[in-house]
Amino acid sequence: MIQGAPIGDRFKHCTFDSFEVTDDNREAFEACKQVAQDMGPGILLMGGHGLGKTHLLVAMMRAMDSRHASPAAQEAEAEAWVKVPSAVELIRNADPSVVSDDDAPALTPDEFVQERHIEYWPMLDLASELRSDVAHGSQEVSRRCRECDFLVLDDLGAERVTDFILEEIERIVDWRYRLLKPTAVATNLTSFKEIADKYGKRAISRWTGSGNSYKVTGVDRRPGMDLR
Repeated sequence: MIQGAPIGDRFKHCTFDSFEVTDDNREAFEACKQVAQDMGPGILLMGGHGLGKTHLLVAMMRAMDSRHASPAAQEAEAEAWVKVPSAVELIRNADPSVVSDDDAPALTPDEFVQERHIEYWPMLDLASELRSDVAHGSQEVSRRCRECDFLVLDDLGAERVTDFILEEIERIVDWRYRLLKPTAVATNLTSFKEIADKYGKRAISRWTGSGNSYKVTGVDRRPGMDLR
């Protein structure tokens, strides 16, 4: 289940199949597919604007969510709540001779599909929500970011960095590092030095120690105006 900020109409249809793979992004593309398959480790994507980093993050989350979603959830995305009979009820209805729960065949733990909690946050939205939470005496968003199965932080570096935001980001990163929980980060900052200068060497050490880093190069794919 993907929570956090809305992905939005522009990116909601992004998949690995719709991503244009080139020599500039092939390594990052393959790495993101592997992360989606294995639910980790963490990943850090660095590169300039408009190179497809958000597309890769969304594709990774969608693939991961689909892989770990229950069949009922996949078939009824538009339903807020779906009542599904238990296995015992289904068997009893099909075979009246089954009169007790002990008579019904049981599913093994491996046969259950376990949903995963994924949090997606563009950094501008996360910084705003963290400030709002603390103003209301809450730490709900910070807690969700710390405890979710997979955390995705998009556009790192776009937010206004204050002491409070730095402390919260370091707290989230450190918590997840200690609990071996994977985090995916995309940033327009193009070097470890830029990230370390903005967030501190400890944070970049945690990120690089929690997964793999990839540079995405090439030309801006977004349509834009000629500013010359």
